[in-house]
Amino acid sequence: MDARLLDYLDYLASVRGLSIRTVEAYRRDLAKYEIFLEGKDLDEADASDIRTFAGTLVMEKRAASSINRALSAVRGFYRYWMKFHKKGKDPAREVENVTVGRTLPSFLFEEEINSLLDGLGGDTFLDVRDRALLEVIYSTGSRVSELCGMRLSRLNTNNCTIRVKGKGSKERLVFLCDAANIALGQYLPYRAAILRKYGIEEHDRIFVNSRGRPLSSRGVEKIVENRRLKAGIRKHLTPHTFRHSFATHLVAAGADMRVVQEMLGHSNISTTQVYAHVDMERLRRVYEQAHPHGSKTK
Repeated sequence: MDARLLDYLDYLASVRGLSIRTVEAYRRDLAKYEIFLEGKDLDEADASDIRTFAGTLVMEKRAASSINRALSAVRGFYRYWMKFHKKGKDPAREVENVTVGRTLPSFLFEEEINSLLDGLGGDTFLDVRDRALLEVIYSTGSRVSELCGMRLSRLNTNNCTIRVKGKGSKERLVFLCDAANIALGQYLPYRAAILRKYGIEEHDRIFVNSRGRPLSSRGVEKIVENRRLKAGIRKHLTPHTFRHSFATHLVAAGADMRVVQEMLGHSNISTTQVYAHVDMERLRRVYEQAHPHGSKTK
């Protein structure tokens, strides 16, 4: 890969503090852009080249969000190069994103969440850990990366809060409901016993696997899928579904959109406002199921 692109990726990771996953996604997008240029120097590319690059992604049937992320990577590189190296031109400045159709995030109804959590019995390490994990992710609305990064040193069980590190290394305080706080209290002795059993030095991460190592995002995904199957839930379920459910239920209960934005760690209110549309969609479905003429509603 061109040294200038590597320089930009290092900047994103070390200065901007973007997550490893985001930087890797940008790396793949920029590598694809470099291949597309077929030897043309980055400084020689123009807006037409970038639009054609986007067109090739459309032809590959990439999702609009993926195409826009690739365009964002290209734009970011040229902005960075212009700002810090004062070289070349910015051919991406006039290139617009492709249109994205709004898709509403999937979520679980309150009764579905309660049914799933109430079904988490048992007193094995896995049972107790999984209950604490799902209670916490629903109570806090955390991203899976934030959940995996939660630390004992940032947990305050007295006021039921924990400080998490989100996108761009931004920190925020999230809240634990009583059920999550109790579930954590039941889990932590099990965690300590697992670390002692395998001789693992204390690493401060709250959620660990069955060998005492910090739990990964993939590990959380497997836990959610396993618990979905055991609960007989047919909906597609991911860790992010709990975040969507958290936000949707807050909006449905009348929470101010700015408060929800702060609790989710969104930098832009427009990202949060989708949950207002989710709640309207939920109300529409309830209406169609309950109203005598609802099934005829378009």
